[in-house]
Amino acid sequence: MSRPAPLLLLIALASALMLAGALIAQHVFGWEPCTLCVQIRLWLCLTAVIALLLSAASAARQTWLAVLLWPLLLAASGMALIDNAHVTLIEVGVMESFSCSPFPFYYQVLPLHEYWPGVFMSGGVCGMNDYKILGLPFTVWTLASIAGLFALVLFTLWRSIRGKR
Repeated sequence: MSRPAPLLLLIALASALMLAGALIAQHVFGWEPCTLCVQIRLWLCLTAVIALLLSAASAARQTWLAVLLWPLLLAASGMALIDNAHVTLIEVGVMESFSCSPFPFYYQVLPLHEYWPGVFMSGGVCGMNDYKILGLPFTVWTLASIAGLFALVLFTLWRSIRGKR
């Protein structure tokens, strides 16, 4: 595999900036996240950490570790995209749901809300987003951002595989 370290660092930075944006929206502007939004935060955290680990594995030329980490990076960034698409569909009324999270009891297995309530505690209701930026719902902006992040992950993987030939 080639050395995609700069792109992996960009993935980690983009994930961290999206998480920072969500925390600013919550703690500065008072926009409460729903359960699914909190789940997206978890996926963004994992995406950033895995991208950093992949960058380190690439720098150390540990191809075996990169082979193990790439599927995890694809899964974390892909789940962020799927969850964001889910909450956007609920918000625009295309999808109705009893619970916004497809796994509403994840917090019992992974109680991050107890350790970092400022990051992982939900207080909003899915589909009840009145938050807009430049006339577009906040979830549309996050969906575009996370779709871009996922595209960057795919591009980086493609560059990594292509560079091996």
